[in-house]
Amino acid sequence: MPGAVPDDEASHPPAPWRFRGELWAGIFPVPHRPPVPSDLRSLGGRHLVVGLVRYREGTLRYDELAVGPLVRRGHRVGLLIDRIWVDDPTSVRGGRDIWGLPKELAEFDWTDRSVRVSDRDGPLAELVFRPSRSGLPAVPMPLPGFSGAVGRRLFVPGRLVGTLRRETLAVVSWSDRLPPLAATVPRLSVAVRPFRVTVPGPVRC
Repeated sequence: MPGAVPDDEASHPPAPWRFRGELWAGIFPVPHRPPVPSDLRSLGGRHLVVGLVRYREGTLRYDELAVGPLVRRGHRVGLLIDRIWVDDPTSVRGGRDIWGLPKELAEFDWTDRSVRVSDRDGPLAELVFRPSRSGLPAVPMPLPGFSGAVGRRLFVPGRLVGTLRRETLAVVSWSDRLPPLAATVPRLSVAVRPFRVTVPGPVRC
């Protein structure tokens, strides 16, 4: 079962981490504007981003679920990663140590068009998606994010190259341990698959 990362877990690879994989993301309405720390400004109004990633090749291989609002700090814009789960202990340790990400362990149970995510306290979410055969030619895209805390804020200027597809990502179940959603269908959802990405070390901001 997923749980705390053992103290004797092997050390993590240094940044940058390089991957190839698949990504789905949706912008979901929420009942109230998500709170953001005092050093950041909200950009998304009453919306949260839900991101689902499969890192299939590269520095590590693991699955990831991330939830957070879109925010700004000065001229920098990105996703504030409030909650994030992965199924690899080395990724948990590296995410915490390098990027200040609040990574937790979870299990990901996949079918062709859905995934169930559970942690040691039980089910977290079940998501479904409708794959699309058509997509744009592979293009570079920004993948920026914020982590850390007030006074120790970090910015990750990530970029990926991948095939952008219009695909529906919807919620079948959503734990009350997660930020509440106002709808199970997003206002906008896309996939980037396949993609390749280099995740650099963070920048203090």
